[in-house]
This record gives sequence, structure tokens and C-alpha cells, in this order.
Amino acid sequence: MDIQPTYSSLDFPGKMALVIFNPGCDLACKYCHNPQLLKHETITDDQINNIKKAIYDDIDFIDGIVISGGEPLLSLNAVKKYIGLAKKEDLLVKLDTNGAHPENLKKIIGDIDYIALDIKAPLDEYYRITSQYPNNIAEKILDTMSIIKRANVFLECRTTYVPELLYPEDIQKIVSMISCDQYTLQQFRNRVTLDSSLSFTKEPLPKDLQKILFELDTDIPNIHLKTRQYGNQILKGR
Repeated sequence: MDIQPTYSSLDFPGKMALVIFNPGCDLACKYCHNPQLLKHETITDDQINNIKKAIYDDIDFIDGIVISGGEPLLSLNAVKKYIGLAKKEDLLVKLDTNGAHPENLKKIIGDIDYIALDIKAPLDEYYRITSQYPNNIAEKILDTMSIIKRANVFLECRTTYVPELLYPEDIQKIVSMISCDQYTLQQFRNRVTLDSSLSFTKEPLPKDLQKILFELDTDIPNIHLKTRQYGNQILKGR
């Protein structure tokens, strides 16, 4: 598939960024909104050259790049090339990851400025979200968080709240299991989902998601909520 970078002022908070969506993911979350990216494909030199051209075409208008997916750490060699291009031009680098590849993260963490780590469910209950995940997923995610903390890279953990798959008490359980600089709860949207039955699941109301977050008992300094209606809301911290 073609890798078509997009420009966004939302994906890298406070920055204008080029977002690179890499194909391939080793999870198959029922609510996945990018199912076309699940199949792993080798990223070619021509595709990387297209990314390079996109960076240079708008170098004066972007602050950084967002390496997303799919799961970008499945394509480590390509990711290293993206990072090399960005750092050559003094651009910031944000990585979106599912946390299942700490061994690959170690190889690039020194050049990453911001990481968004998707926490799908309580770490010992991923079976509720996907039937496809490593048996030691909790260990891998905790290792990933430890690597990020040691490198002093800003870490945002984020969870998509899907009614019938998750419940308010799950969010409290999640935040008690993780350590990060920011926790973001994201509103599920039923427009595109891997599991077609979820297209009939109602999107949670912002007020109900706010209630979940206001009732959390956590030391995480920054708590955010992202919804279709109100965008990014800061409920605690900055």
C-alpha cells in the first residue's frame, strides 16, 4: 500500500507535524479505526523517498514528525530512516506505539522526543479487546514504560473507551498499573471498526467520560479527554 503522510496540528501536541502511518500491527483490536493498516508490508525505498520529499517540501511549516501506524516498531529499519531524516533537519520526533516491542524501542529511544503509548485495557485483560496479542503483553508494556522513563522522554498513555468492552472501573485499574506524564481517555467512534458489530455501539457521551476521569484516584499529573464534540480537554494539569 502507498504510505500517504498527512499534516496535523493535533497529533503532536502544540506542534505542526507530518504524520506517517506505517502498515502492519500485531494486535487486532475490535475497535481499530485503521483496519486497512493491519496487514504487515515491507516498506520500500521508494516509499521512504516519498516521505523524504514530503518532509523537504514543507520543511518550513512543520515542527516535527509523528511515526504512527499500525505499529511502527514492526518496521524498525524504516523508522530509523524517518528519524534520521527528521534529526538531520532538527525536527522533533513523536512515536505512537502499542508497547509490545521494548527491544526495538531501546534501539531508537535516544532520538525520540514524545511517545504516545496505547493502553487497550487493564494489562492482564487484553483478551477483552483482541484475540491477537503476546501472552506476556503486560510484561512488555511495563518494560516499555520503564525504558521511556529511564530515557526521560515525555510519555502519554491513552485508552479508547468502548462501551461494552470497557467499564468505568477498568479505567481506575489501568491508571493504577501504569506510570506516565499524561493519561488521555479517548472517545470511541463507531464510524470505522475492525469488528463490524461495534458500528452499532453508541459512542460514549463526553459527560460520562468526564465523570470517569474526575473520579480517578491517581498521581498522574496530567489528565486529558479527547472527544468528537470538544476536541482535547485538559481536566487536570496542563
